[in-house]
This record gives sequence, C-alpha cells and structure tokens, in this order.
Amino acid sequence: MERRHRRTKKEKLDDELRKITETMDQYEKSLGELEEKRLALIEEIEQERIREVTKLMKEKNLSVDQLRDMIGDAAEDAAVGQSA
Repeated sequence: MERRHRRTKKEKLDDELRKITETMDQYEKSLGELEEKRLALIEEIEQERIREVTKLMKEKNLSVDQLRDMIGDAAEDAAVGQSA
C-alpha cells in the first residue's frame, strides 16, 4: 500500500491562499449584487415620492407652476426668517 504524499508547508499555504481568494471573490460578487439592489431601492423610493407628490397635486388641483411658486415662496420666507 502506497503512502499518501505529505503536503509541504508551502502547499498548505497555497491552498489557504486559494481558499481565501475564492471567499473574497464571492464576497465581492455579493457586495456588487447588494449595491445594485440598494441603488434599485433608492430609485424606487424616489419614484414613490414623486407618485405621492403627483397624487397630492391632483387632490389639491395644483399645477406644476403653482407648486413651484409655493415652494419658492416658502424657501424665501425661510431665508428671511433665518436672517432676522
């Protein structure tokens, strides 16, 4: 019966390095996928906010110009209030 080849320290280190590199590659792939999901969720949240504003505008029968004027007036009032 033939004895199994005894692994050298370098072979063991090479195996460990390979395993760690593979694990890092898997984590990097997972991280990339998570980043894509994060960006998709951010986009969905922004779209939902836009839907909410649009719904509110329809309920209040406001045009985009009227909303823009209201926001501009509120921003001016806030700026005046802060400088006082």
